[in-house]
Amino acid sequence: MTFTQGKPLTEQEAVDYVQSLGYYPLVFDDVHDADEELHWHEFDSVAMVISGTGSFADETGAVTNIEPGCMVNASAGWLHRTLAGTNTRVVLGSNTPYSEWSHPINKDPESRPQ
Repeated sequence: MTFTQGKPLTEQEAVDYVQSLGYYPLVFDDVHDADEELHWHEFDSVAMVISGTGSFADETGAVTNIEPGCMVNASAGWLHRTLAGTNTRVVLGSNTPYSEWSHPINKDPESRPQ
């Protein structure tokens, strides 16, 4: 996983960036009143915060605060969880279209391939 803090982007600028990578964009509001369970996803992704603030933790418990302009690039299998108090608008790009994701989207750490 790589985390960068850049200049804030508009939603359309972020969608355009995702598409320039050859990824499939998905725009959504990420709101959490409670900490998520640690999990992973089956797809590579890039996520950009358009508005709002929040935080996430990795498998070691290291916390990263997020705000507009933040970008997270993550490979499939990265263990993480969004923390309570997060309220953001996110543009997510994945190397697999949303329609092909298996559910649940958040996978149990025990099921992660080695």
